Amino acid sequence: MPTITHTFVIHKYYPDDAEWGSVSNGLAAKSIVDVEQLGLEADLPVKEAGYSGRLLKVELDENDPRLAKLYEAIYAKYQLKPSYWTVIPKAERAHYFGLKRKVVWTEQEIDAAEFLELSSSRQIANHENPDDEQWEREDYVAEVDKKQSTAVQLGFMSPFHGLAVAEPLRSNLLAADLAGLNLTPVIFVRGGKVKKPLWALKSHVILPDTLNPIQNGRGDIVASNKGWERFESRHLDDAERDPPTLRYKRSEVETLKPFDIAMTSARFGNGREIAYRWCVVSQKFRAELKRQKVPALSYVPVSLE
Repeated sequence: MPTITHTFVIHKYYPDDAEWGSVSNGLAAKSIVDVEQLGLEADLPVKEAGYSGRLLKVELDENDPRLAKLYEAIYAKYQLKPSYWTVIPKAERAHYFGLKRKVVWTEQEIDAAEFLELSSSRQIANHENPDDEQWEREDYVAEVDKKQSTAVQLGFMSPFHGLAVAEPLRSNLLAADLAGLNLTPVIFVRGGKVKKPLWALKSHVILPDTLNPIQNGRGDIVASNKGWERFESRHLDDAERDPPTLRYKRSEVETLKPFDIAMTSARFGNGREIAYRWCVVSQKFRAELKRQKVPALSYVPVSLE
């Protein structure tokens, strides 16, 4: 099993500030004394923060007994529990506080997974909002950037999740007989000279809906791609785990044709124009990227249940 670390903050920035309660990354305490006392419960140092305020940063393994003791102390003082949603539902925000559950998988666990969600930590282009027709076609649209790197072979459409590739990796992937691979041209806008063409990394194969719920910005459960409002968001709910794990019913995935790359049925992002489907790849696809020596890639095992 992966290691999971709970991370959040407890703070009081202004001694005379009456506001307190849940925040997205933790808890705003009622008083400096409360921050100090909660720090003692977790045996963690409390630091000065902003106009004689106090800040407690919590980073504890979820099996650490100090964490359970701290959660008990927080509930005793504030009747707040740690969130178990990616987005705390609006009706529950008076009862839960935000945190992240940082997940680290071992190389052995990644090697053993049938399928993996693929991401990159290198930027390959700057995202530009598509127009309505481009959005319907799911075109990847990028801004012409004078600083565009010509060295990145596979990277993300900054600052979002969509992945794109450049030559010679494009040709090498096409020659590798990877089932489901679909590379479509990235559209560049705003004029200027494009230093290198790019291709969106996609698949002809669309996965079934996840077992994970999908939330909007209010924390409501929503359909994956239906009823999109222009500024509405879509988030995969995996109980605040970071990175989240895509979870599927095995029998539904097995009804698909064999694939080395597939796309999630949902697009994820903080707005319609900035949402992308995620890439799921096989070990064969991963091995090909390794053979091509593509750097800065991350993989999260996909759960088939």
